[in-house]
Amino acid sequence: MSNQVTGRVFVSVNGKRLASKEGAKLGFGGIEREAVLGDSGVLGYSEKTAVPYVECTIAHKGDTSLKELQDTTDASVTFEADTGKVYMLRNAWSAKAIELDKGEVALRFEGISAEEA
Repeated sequence: MSNQVTGRVFVSVNGKRLASKEGAKLGFGGIEREAVLGDSGVLGYSEKTAVPYVECTIAHKGDTSLKELQDTTDASVTFEADTGKVYMLRNAWSAKAIELDKGEVALRFEGISAEEA
């Protein structure tokens, strides 16, 4: 058993590694449960589906195509941790309008499913 804790993460879209900065996030999706309250206390919970996602901020470089990133659909987004764990967001799309700010671009990809590879 390894004692290593995830520190660095590498994000790729259709096999092309992005110049991602520290702080990338993976939302695995699935079911979210929320408590339902009544006058007498907690009655139980309700469920809703959560969308799987990958969020990251990339450095804007000379070879960065904002249009290509914005137009991303039906993509495979890979979230690879330095511990060796790899997660794949399948059938993913660019979920937010892209904005370039001070040499950085915040990205959010959402997809149909997230899987541990």
